Amino acid sequence: MTENKAAARVLEHPNGLECELTKTHKTILLHFVRFGKLFAKTCAVTLTLLGLAAFAGAVQGGGLPAVLAMLAAIVADNWALGAWFSLGETEAYLCAES
Repeated sequence: MTENKAAARVLEHPNGLECELTKTHKTILLHFVRFGKLFAKTCAVTLTLLGLAAFAGAVQGGGLPAVLAMLAAIVADNWALGAWFSLGETEAYLCAES
């Protein structure tokens, strides 16, 4: 679709500057992403330790509860690591745009 010159002038930002609100939002979003990465990494380490403790309990005869705790820790650790890697890609994307 072609635009006439009047429409193009209306759509552009005055003085050719970027909107400062966008940069502010990117900065705030970057802080949330970095906090989320830290939280996901902390959860992953904690869940790994929980899984190891449940494994030790299962080896020593903890029975079904220890095995279920180990499986739950593995599933939750998988989720936390997926969130951590996903947020890492989001952080790289936001840093590349800046």
